[in-house]
Amino acid sequence: MPVPPTGVSRYWPVFVFGGISVVCIAVACTLLLKTTTSSVPIRFSEDEHPASPSAHVIVVDVSGAVVSPGVYRLVEGSRVDDALFQAGGLTSDADDVWVARSINRASILTDGAKMFIPKKGSVQGTSVTSLGNVTATQMGISINTASTKELDALPGVGEVTVGKIVAGRPYQRLEELVEKQVMKPSLFEKLKGQLIL
Repeated sequence: MPVPPTGVSRYWPVFVFGGISVVCIAVACTLLLKTTTSSVPIRFSEDEHPASPSAHVIVVDVSGAVVSPGVYRLVEGSRVDDALFQAGGLTSDADDVWVARSINRASILTDGAKMFIPKKGSVQGTSVTSLGNVTATQMGISINTASTKELDALPGVGEVTVGKIVAGRPYQRLEELVEKQVMKPSLFEKLKGQLIL
């Protein structure tokens, strides 16, 4: 008749099972942590990585002829081109000629900015000439969409100032004309009643 195990030897199955359980739990926890911490990072432009987790964030609205219109969070100091990238870029029917003429993709965004990309043939695109008189006489001159000819017709605005206005696009506020040193405060005060965004 076999002698039953005594002392520590009779608990060896418990020790083996317990050891295996601890190893399995440790492996499972490691895999879980890797899964939850490997989410896709927010895309920042190469020179705009936040210096710390407390880096300021701005919120911008991108709509119109972009792949994924929506409201996007970007690090403070991001450019217009970063917002367009976040929105998936321009669609095939976007008025790229208007974009090239009217939007400065290197311009720094401000919090709460709104960016609308028109489609080809829309009012802001190929119909801008027919809208020109209405814009000028009834609504005002749009500093974001007006042609160089319309801007040049403003009193006190010459070729150099027109170039500065176009280079500073897009604008979120009329006051940016002074803040970006596009116009002198005295000229802006004379013209602000004739200007719209």
